[in-house]
Amino acid sequence: MNKRILDMTGDPRREQFAYFSSMANPYAGVTCQVDITALMERIRGDGTPLFLSLTYEVMAAANAVPQLRRRIEEGQVVEYESCRCSCTVAKPDGAYAYCTLDTALPFEEFLEMGRTALETAKYGGTIVEDQDHGEFFFVSCVPWLRYTDMVMPVPSPAYSNVRISWGKWTEENGRTSLPVTILAHHALVDGIHLGRFYEELERRASKAR
Repeated sequence: MNKRILDMTGDPRREQFAYFSSMANPYAGVTCQVDITALMERIRGDGTPLFLSLTYEVMAAANAVPQLRRRIEEGQVVEYESCRCSCTVAKPDGAYAYCTLDTALPFEEFLEMGRTALETAKYGGTIVEDQDHGEFFFVSCVPWLRYTDMVMPVPSPAYSNVRISWGKWTEENGRTSLPVTILAHHALVDGIHLGRFYEELERRASKAR
C-alpha cells in the first residue's frame, strides 16, 4: 500500500505527539452506541452477511479519517493512502484466526472475496501475521454481548495500529443500535478524530437502500 512520511516538526500536533509517544500506555479509546437501523434494513433486504456488511462500513468510516491511517514506523510517522482490515475469525475448535480483508474493493467484489477469505481462515488460519501489519486496522467483534465499555489488550512496546470492535446489536422503540469501540494511539489521534470516525459511520449507516 502507498504511504507517505510526515514531518512532525512542523505539524500542529508536534507537542502532543512528543508527549504521548513517551507514555507506557499511550492509547485513547471510546465506546459509542451507533444507530444502524437503516443499515440493518439494507442488510436484511439484500440478504448480505452481517459481519462482512458491518466490516465494510466500519472500515470505510475509519479510512475516511486521515489521522486513523497514520502509524509510527521506525521512529517516523507515516500516513497510508488506504488501510486494509485484519479481523478475527472463530474456528470450530473454539480458537480464532486472523484474516485479511481489502475493503477498498467495490462492495460486491468485497463480499465475494470476503466469503472465501473467512472460510479459509476458519478452517486453516492461524494468529501468525505473514505480512507487514503496518497498514492494518485490527477488527474484531463480540456478537454475544450488548456492552457499554470494552478494555482491549495492547502490546508492549505500543503498536500504533487502530483497533475497532463491536458487540451485539439490539432493537428498542423501533431503532437498532450497535456498541462500537475504537482504540487509537494518542500520539497520532485526538478525541476530535475519534468523533469524526463515529460521525462518518453514522452517516453511512443512515443511508436507505
